[in-house]
Amino acid sequence: MTIDAAVRVLERYEGAFNSNDAEGMNALFWDDSTFVNFSGNVAADRDELLTKQRFVFGVGGPLHNINVQYHLEKTIELTPTFVQVVARQRTRDSADPAQDPMHGVVIFTLEQRASEWRIRTGQNTPVQ
Repeated sequence: MTIDAAVRVLERYEGAFNSNDAEGMNALFWDDSTFVNFSGNVAADRDELLTKQRFVFGVGGPLHNINVQYHLEKTIELTPTFVQVVARQRTRDSADPAQDPMHGVVIFTLEQRASEWRIRTGQNTPVQ
């Protein structure tokens, strides 16, 4: 995997987040993925994750109309088909990270199946 491929997955994730596109974000995950969200809730597979994504991005949900940006900090090739991506999450145009309620670090393990890269595991950890 090249850094470009990791950046593309991260860009698609950011785009789905900022457009409140639960289905688009969910498509970035493999069916047998696991994700720990910002609140520490675990989604044990892609179907469970979609239910949670629809809730948080839905009208009145905690992430509805929130815009974030991700800054790639590091990629680590674990094997030729597994790469870990570490990125910093911030509210778009946030001036002070110490006062940013969306400041976090997201870690994805990307897996390649055939020629496609998707998220196998992920965790979004708040930073205080």
